[in-house]
Amino acid sequence: MLSSKRLTQAAGMVVLSVTLGAVLEARTRKGDKLLLQSRTAELRKEWDKALALAEEALSEDPADIAYQLATTRLRFYASQYHIDQGKKLRNDGKLDEALAEFQKAYGINPASSMAEEEISRTKGMIEREKNKPAGEQKSEERSLTPAQIEKRREEKKFASMLPVPELRQLNPVPINLKMNNQQPKVLFETVGKLAGINVLFDPEFTTAGVSPKPLSIELNNATLDEALDYLSLVTKSFWKPLSSNAIFVTQDNPTKRRDFEDWVVKVFYLTNVLTAQELQEIVTAIRSVVEIQKIFTYQAQNAIIVRGEADKVALAEKLVADLDKPKSEVIIDVIVLQVNRALERDLAAAVAPNGINSPISFTPRSSISVPATPSAPSTTPGTTPATTSTSTSIPLSNIGRISTRDFSLTLPGGLLNALLNDTNSKVLQSPQVRAVDGFKVQLNIGDKVPYATGSFQPGIGGVGINPLVNTQFTFLDVGVNVLITPKILGPDEVHLHVEIDISNVREFLDLGGVKEPDVAQTKIINDVRLKQGEVNLMGGLMQIQETKGVTGVPGLGNIPIIRRLFTSETTKKDSQELVIALVPHIVRTPEISDVNLRSISAGNQTTVKLNYAPQKPAEAPPATPVPQPGPPPQSELLAPETVPNAPAAEPVPNAPPQTLPQIPGVNAPPVRLPITAPAQSESPPATAPPATAPPAPPAQAPAGNARVTFVPSQTNAQFNGTVTVSLMVENAADLAATPMQIRFDPKVLRLNDVVRGNLLTSDGGVFEKYSERHRGGQRECQPLPVDRRRQRLRLYRDAGISGHRARRDGRNGPAAYPAQFAIPAHPDRHAAAHSQSEVTTYAEAAESTRAFVDRADRGVHDSPHPDDDGGAARALQSAQRERARAATRTD
Repeated sequence: MLSSKRLTQAAGMVVLSVTLGAVLEARTRKGDKLLLQSRTAELRKEWDKALALAEEALSEDPADIAYQLATTRLRFYASQYHIDQGKKLRNDGKLDEALAEFQKAYGINPASSMAEEEISRTKGMIEREKNKPAGEQKSEERSLTPAQIEKRREEKKFASMLPVPELRQLNPVPINLKMNNQQPKVLFETVGKLAGINVLFDPEFTTAGVSPKPLSIELNNATLDEALDYLSLVTKSFWKPLSSNAIFVTQDNPTKRRDFEDWVVKVFYLTNVLTAQELQEIVTAIRSVVEIQKIFTYQAQNAIIVRGEADKVALAEKLVADLDKPKSEVIIDVIVLQVNRALERDLAAAVAPNGINSPISFTPRSSISVPATPSAPSTTPGTTPATTSTSTSIPLSNIGRISTRDFSLTLPGGLLNALLNDTNSKVLQSPQVRAVDGFKVQLNIGDKVPYATGSFQPGIGGVGINPLVNTQFTFLDVGVNVLITPKILGPDEVHLHVEIDISNVREFLDLGGVKEPDVAQTKIINDVRLKQGEVNLMGGLMQIQETKGVTGVPGLGNIPIIRRLFTSETTKKDSQELVIALVPHIVRTPEISDVNLRSISAGNQTTVKLNYAPQKPAEAPPATPVPQPGPPPQSELLAPETVPNAPAAEPVPNAPPQTLPQIPGVNAPPVRLPITAPAQSESPPATAPPATAPPAPPAQAPAGNARVTFVPSQTNAQFNGTVTVSLMVENAADLAATPMQIRFDPKVLRLNDVVRGNLLTSDGGVFEKYSERHRGGQRECQPLPVDRRRQRLRLYRDAGISGHRARRDGRNGPAAYPAQFAIPAHPDRHAAAHSQSEVTTYAEAAESTRAFVDRADRGVHDSPHPDDDGGAARALQSAQRERARAATRTD
């Protein structure tokens, strides 16, 4: 009965365990299925779906470690995914959508500090946009964080930092100038006017440091920088550019240079420096040669930070460019050829080939020998009892009984031995190494063999102390070991410091119970200088060793015929040949150009100054010809085809000094001067001698090319009277200088004076006038009035006039160049007939643009200079026609 109850309970427990096991197994299979689906979604980058499936699997079995790890990992990836999406939306300016993504990321993984920071940052950006006044920030800054906005502002600020001002000459024509007895300030101002730049002076320039004595200077075909340097040299002054069209002039002394010389900061990034020592050597060279004290190295970036005067920093930049060159490289072929041969021969065909060695042994008979003492019996079970040993001792009483039977002799035997051993070995090794100039390169080919270097044994014993001997071992490189340090000496030569070690293990020797290797070594240390591709034998070894051994019976072994029967002969012959060769191949040399080899001017001992060649102007594309509908109007100004050089006039002795600059723009190609027509404005009347007032200027011409006209174009006057004509300039752009020449007939007219009008004179323009005379091949100048054929005039200012500046300066005023002509009575036969006269002029203006105006009814003539080929003849013909017409009217 009891047994049946126990069986029933056992059966129930089995059923319960089976049921619970089935339930647990079913739940685990569902969680694994969800986890597998989660991993599939993870591979498709569907992080939200993968996280949801992993969390569902974890809910099936919260104690499963695999489910917990998968859920934690997917929470991190899903949160990071939403953070990345939020940043993309924020960069596109979608702040609200970005904030929602960041909040979703924080909800998935509340432990993410990055999501919390992005939420705070995005909320601040949204608040900034709400409180931003209209038009305060650009729309592109909406997607930027405050840190990004500040960084962008700093980048713009850094990009807006300007380098040292560089002077640019408005007029690229070389300066030709001769001035006598002028003050230094006038010299600088004149050069500035010619080049179209502004000149500012130190208030102390004219009061201290500079000699007030007038100076004379002549400049021929000089650039602007050269002209200013020449003036600085003779006047002991110092100039520096303030902008592209302005300079500052002061005394040249250490105090002024310290106060006014520009300093710059520059960082040089070196790309070919490999060690800190090389970087420091370049810094030392710059500090010693350029004398720059403020210099620092930053080894992490191979950078050099320099602060100093502009020319010193420029010179340091030149030195860095010359020194920071790619290092030379060379490939070296190391050829090792080793040939070994071992020949061994052993011959023996004789009786007693190793000599006679027959010992005689005494073996007495037992009857006369002393019986041996038996050994003690063994008590160990299973062992054999001791036996009596044979004794060679005999009693003295038995000495007489000794006979030949008690002795034994071993006779020598015969031997037939023939052995030949021939061993040949050849070793060819040809490693290649590539090395940089000045750096060691090492190549090891072979094995590492251990050998004992020492041993010790503890002096005391005890628990935990090893009583055995401790031996220290070191590994030896066996094989081919090459150590080369190259030095490139040019494009085709190299110096090599070579260490070649060739070794091999011959055998192992037993030394004190330790087998030590017996190493054969060949080592070469040498310095050689080789050419590109040259084969050099570093070392050669030829070793021949012969060993011959003979063993046998003395005497019998020396008999010529029968000695082979009583001797054996062993012959060994070892030969070894070793050849080591080097072949260098230069694969890279320093990139040294002619600029690196050329010496440059660097100033003097106290001042570093660099000179630069003038930059060539950029070539303009060929202009497309524009068809002309008809002849130009009367007052249109055309450029001449060729303009001859107008040399500066020599001053007349005892005459007041005059500044006689060279007329710029010579040999210029024909051009038209395009300009937009400014608004018409009134100008104050010109200051001129009392004369007949000229009529009102013509109406404003439409926008187009620059025009030069005379008002009036023709006039009538009485004998001994005066007439005034004015030169009008219209539609001029950037008009900075107006050199001109006036031609007239001295038999009809005499030039009394030329005065400047209000054009270019409102802010301190300079006006020059003089007369030229050729006498004996020399040019002379005289003050007005004169009665010769040609006069020269020049008016210039600091900068060109155009636009509003031109209108303010009275560009279209009533009188630009009023010229007063007198009509004297001449003894010429035609003088009485000249009751009336017509004025003929020749003008050169608007930067070398010239026009010849004859009469109003004849229009504007595009004629060459009267001094050109054919120009004088045409001028003479024009004068003759004028005289003929005047004579006809008188008759």
